[in-house]
Amino acid sequence: MTTFSWKILQTTSEGDILKSVHYLVIAKDEGKEVQSEGHADVEGKISVPYDKIMEVDIVDCLKEMYLQDAPNSLKSRLQEQLDYLKNEVNNDFPWAKQIFKPNLG
Repeated sequence: MTTFSWKILQTTSEGDILKSVHYLVIAKDEGKEVQSEGHADVEGKISVPYDKIMEVDIVDCLKEMYLQDAPNSLKSRLQEQLDYLKNEVNNDFPWAKQIFKPNLG
C-alpha cells in the first residue's frame, strides 16, 4: 500500500493571507520511493485563521487538492512511477567497469 508523506518547504503570504506554498511529497511502497516537489496556490483554501495555521493544516489542504483518484492527479502520477520501479529489473550501470578475473588454477 502506498503511503504519502508531505513536507512544507516554504510559504508565501501577504499580510495575514497565506498565498502559496512550496512542498515536497514522497510516495513509498514496497521499499521503493518517488517524490515530487511543487508550488501550490492555497489562498482561500484553508479555513484556519492565519495566526493558527500549522503545517498539518496546509498538508490537509494539499492532500485534498492533489490526492484524488483522477487519471492525471499527482497521486496517480506518483503511483505510476512507483509501479514502474517495482517492476523494473536493475542492472549495473552501462559505464561501470567490468572486472576481469583471471583463472590462476
